[in-house]
Amino acid sequence: MSAPTTAVAARSAATPRPSRSPKTTTLIVKIILVGLVDALLILAFARTVQAEWWLAAVFFAAVFVAVNFVYFTGRALPFKYLLPGLVFLVAFQFYTMVFTGYASFTNYGGNHLGDKDEAITSIQDSNVVPVPGGASYPVVPIVKDGTVSMLVTDPETGVTSIGTNEGLTEVDDGELVKDGDTVTGVDGYESLNLGSFANNPDYDKQWKELAVPFDEEEGTYLRSKSVTQASLAIAGFVYDEEQDAMVSSTEEGVIYKADGDKGNFINEAGERLQPGWKVNVGFANYTKLFTDASIRERFIPITVWTFFFAIATTFLNFSLGLMLAMVLNDRRMRGQGIYRLLLIVPFGLPGILAVLTWKAMLNPDFGFINQVIGSDIGWLTEPNLARFSVLMVNLWMGFPYFFLVCSGALTAIPVDLKEAAFVDGASGRYAFRTVVLPLLLVATAPLLVTTFAFNFNNYTLIELLTQGGPFPGTINDGGSTDLLINFTYRLAFNQANQQLGLASAIAMLIFVIVGTVAAYGFRLTRKLEEIGR
Repeated sequence: MSAPTTAVAARSAATPRPSRSPKTTTLIVKIILVGLVDALLILAFARTVQAEWWLAAVFFAAVFVAVNFVYFTGRALPFKYLLPGLVFLVAFQFYTMVFTGYASFTNYGGNHLGDKDEAITSIQDSNVVPVPGGASYPVVPIVKDGTVSMLVTDPETGVTSIGTNEGLTEVDDGELVKDGDTVTGVDGYESLNLGSFANNPDYDKQWKELAVPFDEEEGTYLRSKSVTQASLAIAGFVYDEEQDAMVSSTEEGVIYKADGDKGNFINEAGERLQPGWKVNVGFANYTKLFTDASIRERFIPITVWTFFFAIATTFLNFSLGLMLAMVLNDRRMRGQGIYRLLLIVPFGLPGILAVLTWKAMLNPDFGFINQVIGSDIGWLTEPNLARFSVLMVNLWMGFPYFFLVCSGALTAIPVDLKEAAFVDGASGRYAFRTVVLPLLLVATAPLLVTTFAFNFNNYTLIELLTQGGPFPGTINDGGSTDLLINFTYRLAFNQANQQLGLASAIAMLIFVIVGTVAAYGFRLTRKLEEIGR
């Protein structure tokens, strides 16, 4: 190798390789992150297609296309920042609102969850009665992976099978565990006895509810009579497609015809078979709130109290916060830093902890307040006192927020305006009403609107402090401190007969009320802004 060639090689070896450009690194990171999102979306799409949930499948497919279009093209730059929030808005807000609105026009509830075919199947499965004179079969309860099955032996053929709610599966004789000629178990399963059922109530429940299809033509099932015996049973009702009715298998002539308006099978006496199925009922849920006496007597008083609570607590919190802010805004006030720190302590404590602490202090038997005053006042057990207690606890928790807001707003008001008012001979009260308060409301009016909306739906405070009580009747009748949102939750989830459609109607009314008040409040806010210009 010549000397020039060696020199060139040496220079090449000494020259560092160019580092990877920032654009390349950014592209790799983008591909990895978007790839992870795409993988989740594809998995979600596959699951929803498998479950035949087509609306969700279309949503995930649209999000997949949008994500790849927005982040791998130079177009729609603003959507790179807006798309994540927009997706969550559609999934958790818009869809929820639309579904709630749809449910409010149906009889959707605990006894009307599925369609008509599902109701027919459920009625037949839940009304299984013994076949008169049916043969008995020796059985052994067995369990595997937490699921109880029936090991049944046919006394005529001697064939042993494993019975589940889906049917019978024959077992090879070599897999059976026997005690002499008696079958006592099967390989891979644990045999159960009375002691097993006593120690595990779930096993006992599964065993009693187990219905093994036996003869599809006759519609018979095997149901347990005891731990060792099972007998033939038949569905108590059979669906007659020609009559569109459920016909009793045990009582001749008893027919429950389908009522498409109510979503139930109903006989001539007006008795209904449960469950029913979901149907559209129009505005029935909305009119029911005012025409059904049993609901109207609860709905109207709770609505009035909800308005009073939201308005009163907003006014009290704002007034106390403003008053304290004005006191501490006076330059002659000493120790302002210490007072400010003490006044925001309630706002810094966790809300749940604060409410539970107040609940303990207001206890009529051993509460701190009654011990101090030496009385047994029922702060949370007498209706009017319970309402007063709710307002006071919410005042203690909420005034620091307005204290901080008003302190900042007062600082921003020019001192010259107040001094000019005093020069013109205005009193302190008149100057506050005509100068300070209007300018203060410019900054705080939107917060007053949001505070009203929040307290209109302040479910947590009521639930933790009083659980909606005291109750004049049963818990389902509505309590003295129940807000509409608490009453709605109880209708939807806390009753044996969950009235989800009716609860959805109330939820839509709450949405309309809060939306209307908020729109009117923000309209007034714009007028106030003109004052501050």
